Amino acid sequence: MYQATSPLTTETTLQLSPTYYLDNFNRLVEHAQTLYPDLLSDDECRWLSAYKRLSVSSQCLMVRLLSRKGRWFRSDKLNYIEIPDLKTALQELSSSGFIGLSHPEEQHDFVINEIQLGLHLLTKPELLNVFPALKSRRTAKKDDLLLLLDQQPFDQFQNLTFDCIYVIESQVIDVLLLLFFANTYQDLSQFVLSDLGLNTFENYPLSKQRRFFTSRDQLNQLLQIRDIQRLYSEGDRKDGEFLELLLNAIPEESEHRSIGRKRSRLINDIARDLERLNLNDQAIFWFRQSTLPPSRERLARIYDKQGTLDLMRDTVTQMKAAPSDVSELEVAIKLEDRLLRKQGHKVSRTIKPSCKELKLELDLSQTRVELAVKQHFENQGWDVYFSENSFLCGLFGLAFWDVIFADVEGAFINRYQHRPLDLYHSDFVDKRAEQIKTVFQMISKHGLNHLLNTYDEKQGIANPFVHWNYFPKALIEHSLASIPNALVIDLFKVILSDLKLFRTGMPDLIAFKGDEFHWIEVKGPGDKLQDNQWRWIKEFERLSVPFSVCYVNQ
Repeated sequence: MYQATSPLTTETTLQLSPTYYLDNFNRLVEHAQTLYPDLLSDDECRWLSAYKRLSVSSQCLMVRLLSRKGRWFRSDKLNYIEIPDLKTALQELSSSGFIGLSHPEEQHDFVINEIQLGLHLLTKPELLNVFPALKSRRTAKKDDLLLLLDQQPFDQFQNLTFDCIYVIESQVIDVLLLLFFANTYQDLSQFVLSDLGLNTFENYPLSKQRRFFTSRDQLNQLLQIRDIQRLYSEGDRKDGEFLELLLNAIPEESEHRSIGRKRSRLINDIARDLERLNLNDQAIFWFRQSTLPPSRERLARIYDKQGTLDLMRDTVTQMKAAPSDVSELEVAIKLEDRLLRKQGHKVSRTIKPSCKELKLELDLSQTRVELAVKQHFENQGWDVYFSENSFLCGLFGLAFWDVIFADVEGAFINRYQHRPLDLYHSDFVDKRAEQIKTVFQMISKHGLNHLLNTYDEKQGIANPFVHWNYFPKALIEHSLASIPNALVIDLFKVILSDLKLFRTGMPDLIAFKGDEFHWIEVKGPGDKLQDNQWRWIKEFERLSVPFSVCYVNQ
């Protein structure tokens, strides 16, 4: 989640209406019924119609229940000041078919078995009181006690001090949230964070022509992928049979680009676990179903292990001929060298870019190594910032602010996006070529001083490249005085060559003294340069950027 710097004050908190969550839920309903009425099922349409006929108190309670985790609830845990007559609201929801409700003194209208009751609604002491036969095992853990219960319906509601509540169609909120946000990770809390000033978004133009979803199948596919992802996260990744079941449950390839990318990422993750289990034939089958890196790399490496060099060669050739990104091309070159060596050819080792190295002996007992090096250079008169990726990314985000939030059809579909939907798509730059050209012309002609005004104007607004808490204005001021505009343009072009790849790997520290600047990558004992860092070092060497790797206590 991207957080703005606006403080949360008591005054701000008091501005929220007691029924703020109901207002937000109704926004989801209006959005779905306005933009996607044809994608809602008959049951969902009936649910929404019935929901609108409820009293305000019952609507509030329904939204409260939908916003909580699970489908089982107990009435004594539902205490909301804006719902003064909870019993009446529960009865209305029950009679309208929104919930199943049991009451100790009345006939109940749904079935809950002993295990469900114990698992979802009872604490361990309550478990022992409701089921006296368990008291002989009172020292056992609750999970062990649950194993002693049956799946037979529970009917001793007179032994409970609360009503049991079951939400009948809880999935409706998943559908509404997905239609609004077009992802499976934002929820109603997003509205609250924005209302409180903790998330602030740019006032970008919304999509005028294109809906994110064009069919119900697409909606169902994304929900299915989300459910499989959850099972995968919670399951045993060393169980090959379990992994295969998950993979077989993944929906077929979607014509929807974003859904297809999510599908391929999930396949890559699970197939990699199959590979780790040496289930190579299964891994090969599934990596072939993915359209995203590193699927072809993993195929080539499995073929390498199996000794099927012809298949390895074919895969590497495809990667080199049409790489998905810069990273895949780099991998393909390395794999080609390995293949040639296996075939008996002599291949010269790749010469890594050169850079200045510093070796320091510093006390690391009280601070992290980057801060120790920062202090070392500050003692020598440098102004030093521990900025990592936030400096150059921050400059880029400010310089290309209008490009990132440009009026490109389909890039923004709601008011709660920190980035355009196509930011990491291969055609992002092409779609905005003219705006990007204008930015470079502006920097070439007038420099970067206007970024200070952009910083003041946009501070706190979510931007995928600007992390405000780690990007002080003084850092921009130092860079304006020290880094040539032409070099900044060249560095921006590097980032634009692969927006996702070149967001990381930048040096830990940047130091300024007068009109000088110097980037410093810090390596503590046993630490080595990573591939994404070598990638930037190569660019620094090409552009003659002042840069050093500082090895501490090595």
